[in-house]
Parts: sequence; structure tokens; C-alpha cells
Amino acid sequence: MNTTNDFWLIDSNFVGVMRFYKDRDNSDKSIDYMFLEEGIIMGIHGENPPLMKTRKKILIEEARLLWQKLLNEGWQKTNKKW
Repeated sequence: MNTTNDFWLIDSNFVGVMRFYKDRDNSDKSIDYMFLEEGIIMGIHGENPPLMKTRKKILIEEARLLWQKLLNEGWQKTNKKW
């Protein structure tokens, strides 16, 4: 069970990563959002934390659809990267 409430995907080339996590400071409690961060793996074997390049806030339903789309494209679930 993931107790940190963040979820990671890595691309099939093991270069790109995405982190999905809940908006804990949601000011509009009627709508649920998630943050999506995109980055690249650092180091030859990914031994360093990834360099996160972008962050965006999206509706939770959009996040679910994107998660499924990425899995269908070959992305894989992975452990926390930092």
C-alpha cells in the first residue's frame, strides 16, 4: 500500500518519470485535483534523484485518464524516485 499518496510511472526507455500526487492544500474542496510532475532520470543507472522539469495541476479524473493512457503506451509503475 502506498502511504505517501504519490504514484510514479517510468517510461519504457527508463529515462522519463511522472509523479502523480494529491492536492493536499485544495482551496476548492468541491473539486479534487492532483499534481502531475514530469522529469528525467539522472545518472547512468538512475542513482540520483530525477530532475523534475514541469508541474501542473489537473482534475483527478483527467489524471486517471492520463495514468491509464501512459500504461497503455508502455509506461510502468515504479517506486518513489526521491
